[in-house]
Amino acid sequence: MTEQTQSDDVKKIPAQSAAPAEETLTDSGPAAAPSQDDVPGPVTADAVPAGAGPAEAAQTPSDGAATEPAGTPAETVGPAVAAAAETAETVAEPVPAEATPAESVTPGPRKRLRDRRGLRAAVRWTAAVVVFAVLGGAAAYAVTQPERTEIPGLETPDDGRWTYPALKLPKLPAGQPGAMGTDNPAGRHHADLRTLLLPIPSGAKRDTSFPDRGGWLPTADFVEIYPEDVRKKFRAALDDNTLRHIAARAWTMPDGTRTEIYLVQFATEPYTTRVRNELIVPASFAQAAHPQTDTTWSDDDSAVPKGEMVSPYNEAAPRGATHLRAAYITAGDTLAVVHMEKAGTQPAVPFHQTVLLQAQLLG
Repeated sequence: MTEQTQSDDVKKIPAQSAAPAEETLTDSGPAAAPSQDDVPGPVTADAVPAGAGPAEAAQTPSDGAATEPAGTPAETVGPAVAAAAETAETVAEPVPAEATPAESVTPGPRKRLRDRRGLRAAVRWTAAVVVFAVLGGAAAYAVTQPERTEIPGLETPDDGRWTYPALKLPKLPAGQPGAMGTDNPAGRHHADLRTLLLPIPSGAKRDTSFPDRGGWLPTADFVEIYPEDVRKKFRAALDDNTLRHIAARAWTMPDGTRTEIYLVQFATEPYTTRVRNELIVPASFAQAAHPQTDTTWSDDDSAVPKGEMVSPYNEAAPRGATHLRAAYITAGDTLAVVHMEKAGTQPAVPFHQTVLLQAQLLG
């Protein structure tokens, strides 16, 4: 219904003929041609054909009329009408879209300048990233090459600890469990006990009077580290609790600190526990075996392997000419004794370090 109504409305609108551009511009434009009433002389509509130029108007006289001389007002009418027509055609013609400056395809100077600036910025940032990547890689490589202690700001402060070789546990016989394993209730060390001795630290001088890995230390030599009134009791306790053998190693550091390590092995763990409870734990043994000592242990006990026990002794001041530190480690069927002595005052760090490393080897 709507489409039909619109169609009827269109039919009702009368067709209008387009007015000539010349007439439209003549009524309103600035270059309008004068009307015939304003033109002097006998020029009529019959004398000047429509669309005729000034030359044709001058050469075509009317019937029975004389030819108008040149320079009459009729000659000026043609040029005025032609100028108005040319103006109408010029204004009526639309400007081609290709000539519009806003849609020109050639980039202006400002756009080219922005493109060059963006390109230079991208080049600068890329160069900066490459330089930083190269410097970072070089710094990382430089840090990994020297020792940590040689890098300023990263070196570990010297706290007096010794430099030991990397610890390596010996290979167990096929099918044998570790001494501290749950499947080894006897707590036996199936590896050769001499391979469980803590290695000598860097710079130390080994005492060749100790058997080291070449043999076993006699029991009499071991009890010599105790005062005379303790030796007999200690010797009897070792014999009564199925002593098997003793591995020993000793060395002296450049500062004069002497270290002796003894690994005393019994038949099973229960014998080791009994010797510990009878001789090491009671205060009377500490006073007799290590006079003027107390049981101070400032290091972290969490470094000691699970199942082991450490009993340290430190000679209290005032001391004599030497400073004594000792520790007993019970690990399965083995009792380890660390005996360290130094003239003057002995620092605690090397002592704690040595005890913990030996405990880890036994565990």
